[in-house]
Amino acid sequence: MYISLSTSTPEMFKIAQKLKLLLPEGCKRILLVEPPNVPEEDWDPAVAKNNRYPVYEPYGLGVISSCVELRGYTTDIIDLNFMLQDNFKNDPENFKYRVWEEWLKQKLDEFRPDVTGITCMFTIYHRSMTRIARFVKRYNLNIVVIAGGVHTTMASTDIKTSPGQLVLEDCGEIDFVGLNEGNDSFGDFLDIANGKIGPDNLTQIATLIDGNYVAITKKAEPKTKTLNIAPNYHDLPIERYSSLGRIGIFDWLLPPGTRAGTILINRGCRAHCRFCSVDEFNGRGIVLKRDIDLVLDQLERMRDVYGIRHVMLLDDDIFNGEERTVELFNGWAKRKLGITCDASNGVIASAVTQEIIHAASEAGCIALSFGIESGNPEVLRNIPKPSGVKHYLRAGEIMKKYPRITTKGLLMVGFPPEPERNFPGESIRMIWDTINVAKQMDLDWYAIQPLNFIPGVDMTNHALAHGALTKQALTDGSERPVRGSTGKQDRRSENEKIEALTFINHLDGDLDRIPSREEVLDIWFVMDYMVNYEKLWQLENPIKIDILHKFFIRMCDHTHKENALGNLFFALLEYKLKNIEQANYRLKLAREFSQGNDYWRKRFPILGIDKLAEELQHIINKAE
Repeated sequence: MYISLSTSTPEMFKIAQKLKLLLPEGCKRILLVEPPNVPEEDWDPAVAKNNRYPVYEPYGLGVISSCVELRGYTTDIIDLNFMLQDNFKNDPENFKYRVWEEWLKQKLDEFRPDVTGITCMFTIYHRSMTRIARFVKRYNLNIVVIAGGVHTTMASTDIKTSPGQLVLEDCGEIDFVGLNEGNDSFGDFLDIANGKIGPDNLTQIATLIDGNYVAITKKAEPKTKTLNIAPNYHDLPIERYSSLGRIGIFDWLLPPGTRAGTILINRGCRAHCRFCSVDEFNGRGIVLKRDIDLVLDQLERMRDVYGIRHVMLLDDDIFNGEERTVELFNGWAKRKLGITCDASNGVIASAVTQEIIHAASEAGCIALSFGIESGNPEVLRNIPKPSGVKHYLRAGEIMKKYPRITTKGLLMVGFPPEPERNFPGESIRMIWDTINVAKQMDLDWYAIQPLNFIPGVDMTNHALAHGALTKQALTDGSERPVRGSTGKQDRRSENEKIEALTFINHLDGDLDRIPSREEVLDIWFVMDYMVNYEKLWQLENPIKIDILHKFFIRMCDHTHKENALGNLFFALLEYKLKNIEQANYRLKLAREFSQGNDYWRKRFPILGIDKLAEELQHIINKAE
């Protein structure tokens, strides 16, 4: 029986009525769906062949499965992203992308769900999510479809008043959007559908009723049991995931055949970065911490059940609290798990201490990313970042004492003017500050990303309000990162092989000028060269040379085979390793790619790279 409605709001009552209408007999069986992470029109067999697409185990769906099964529901998971990649690898010549429809139909036939939940982490998955929702409704109009995940929550022009609205308006086949983390709220939603509890327990849910947006944005209070719960992957072959694609950004460091997975220690982030969704999705400044012993138990099970020997830490704030973080890594080392780890998402530099890094090193941490974004104090205040330049430089000094931990800095460029915040926009001078701080930190490598607008966050809402962005761009895939396996840069370099656009070094000239978004693409290239490649001439540390040698193998032999710049500096590394024959081979490739590809031909002389190639050839010849 429903409990009293006396505390229900009109919105709660309306949503409960819709739920009762859609599920008059209640529900018992819940199918959870991981969509293809790359929509069909973006999918590239060459990228898939080289394991560049992400193939993460569906951690969030596994947690949801565990949480709702505590309440007596029957669940299953179908991972269409894994299945597509696996199918392609098994028979690339006969691969058909839409085979996912056959698999999903078979699962629907066998499992007969009352409710289908579809996750959508990133904007690039949006189109895959909507196609799955439409397929499910064509299969059986009576199956209730609920979408959840970061993108589905954030897809709004104002996350504070209308989370999930863009998803609901774009895809009528989605009945509800589950907002924020669903560990507890999704179970309550199902219990309300079954009459176990009343509508006044509704939290974190949005829908359209008669074309009008209705939502309950109140958050479910997290319970200790569901926060600490481990994912239930059912019969998914988790041990095979990392053999088919990327898990994190440091896969190239692992010995061949290493089975990798993911784990979450802390949920949320203390930072309030205005370009990022974590703050809005998890709650402002909220960091929920799982029990350390239960986390370590979970790692042991991953090792014993799936043979996992490396994990990417999914956390956005892994170093939250020095004492707790040291306790975590000390426990990791004490248990002798035989599992290494990395933090691909980026650690907060101001949280880095000698004690934390030492404990992480002893536990088997092999790589850390640092969320830097900018080296200019004014930009950092406007973002705002929880770290400043002094924290970045201090972190760089600490990491020099641990050369076996690979370090990557995460930089951004192209922050737009925001007059109402008294921010004039990121000038050329400010970009130079970032370059100079990156050089002083002296991390192993830097990933530079021109600002990418994601739904719901403050910077995106500003761009929408000022006409710099359309709502459609937040769902149709046109607003996407420049870098990465689905980014704009790979497409650009491929499209400009025959005839490239004019290339200009915009860092020369007026230091106070604010570059356009189009100019930032060329600025990205110059920054990449200056902070990553130039320093390799002076690199002498054999540990670091070995690390970067592995990185260049990955780049030049797998991910970017016609990269003239990469092959040129790969030749330099081979020379430093006294592999003279390989140095000549890589230099030969660099010349072929730079002369036969207009994209590279326009860039080499402007940056003086063609002269460096001649100098390197002279040095190699002397060594023969």
